[in-house]
Amino acid sequence: MKQAGAVWLIEENLNALGINNITRTPVGEESQDWNVTLRVAVEEWVPHVRVTERRDGTLNIQGPMAKLLDALATYLNFRYTLVRPPDGAWGAPSADGNWNGMIGMVKRNEADIALGPFGLTATRAKVVHFSQPIMIDYYRILVKRGRPKANPWGFLFPLAPYVWLGLGFTFSLSCVALIFSSLASNDPRTTSKVKIVLMSCWDQFAVLMNQTVDQVPEGWTSRVVIGLWLMAVMVILRSYSGALTSLLAVRNIPIRVNSLRDLVDAKEYNLIFEASTALSAYMQEAKGNIYAELEQANRDGRSQFRKPYELFLDAYTVVRTEDYALLVEETTVRKVMSDDFSKQGRCDYFMARETYFPLIFCMIGRFGLHLMPFINFKIQSVVEHDLYSTWLGEELTNMTACLRAPTSITVNEPYNMRGIWGVFILLTGGLIMSLVAFGCEVGVSWGRIYAANQQELQQSKVTPVRPSSTASMWF
Repeated sequence: MKQAGAVWLIEENLNALGINNITRTPVGEESQDWNVTLRVAVEEWVPHVRVTERRDGTLNIQGPMAKLLDALATYLNFRYTLVRPPDGAWGAPSADGNWNGMIGMVKRNEADIALGPFGLTATRAKVVHFSQPIMIDYYRILVKRGRPKANPWGFLFPLAPYVWLGLGFTFSLSCVALIFSSLASNDPRTTSKVKIVLMSCWDQFAVLMNQTVDQVPEGWTSRVVIGLWLMAVMVILRSYSGALTSLLAVRNIPIRVNSLRDLVDAKEYNLIFEASTALSAYMQEAKGNIYAELEQANRDGRSQFRKPYELFLDAYTVVRTEDYALLVEETTVRKVMSDDFSKQGRCDYFMARETYFPLIFCMIGRFGLHLMPFINFKIQSVVEHDLYSTWLGEELTNMTACLRAPTSITVNEPYNMRGIWGVFILLTGGLIMSLVAFGCEVGVSWGRIYAANQQELQQSKVTPVRPSSTASMWF
């Protein structure tokens, strides 16, 4: 599996971004009662967090990030209220330098912390404080899974192109060798050189088609050539018949997109991104790489940017049935595939093998928030005990069912015209060529008969009629 470069979580790298998230909380200080109420910005991102609104207008959250927030509130003895960004975005800068989404709310002190989780970037780290890392995730590509199709030209696939080329070359070489051998040995079947050439090629072609040779040449050279050709053809035809049987019984599922390069080159695909993310911001700044080509595809009208809760609707509609590609984090891709398999009982999606654009995911807080060192300490404890991965795994009950779905299936059904019409096309072409050759032969034969009749007619006109003996008696 192709993977982007590693991201190393070391103190020097985080400090280079202006973040010191390695702070350790002194023992005992984390349990004191802060008696504060934090404003927590939240937006739905399944499977990390689900947001619902109660009848009284307040928000309710569920999922791994909700459990993490409750754990922090319990351990650090603070209360919280939930607020939602009006635009439903995570946060990206505009041309005038203002930030939207939850990052903008934290930057403007409209919220103390935001759940996210948020991808850590240098640009974002300048306006908000990132917490201890919660997880590392990579972007993946999700497309519809191809349907198994029987290739009507599959009878050509048992042999590779170079094998077909080699077969044709050896056939031609055998024909030439047999022609020279027959000419040198004065083949008794015919004295015409043209017929010797045709008969030699026909004998070799008959061997290739598993037919018998009418007459074995008398010369040892010709016999050796035919014997070697028979041996080579026997091996090739046995291999061909076995491979053809397998190909007709096994149908391959086509894979058109397995990397970003495949996706960019496949112009028929439309792209779906999440709006206002680290990836979308990086695409706008990228130059001379694959991400710049993704931005060019956006300018060409191939891209659509959706809010987080709209991604699943697109995944279950246009991505499932049409040529759309969803470019999101692997966790989101696994959630789509897991839920779909739970409902449908089959694998309708394909996740490309390539991983790209790695991100460290964290919570964020406003600069100057005195609770951030203690939040970092508790997040590190949760991550070290693998609690967040456990909570996340509970949301992905069937995530492994379709990760290694087969790319070929075995069928046991009668052959139909959709699978072998290529053979009939070849047969029809051969019959047409035979009819044309037959017509040429008939035309040539009629031409010869006509020419012979005309010659006899001319001779009958030129030859004088000799008088009979009875006529000479009268004159």
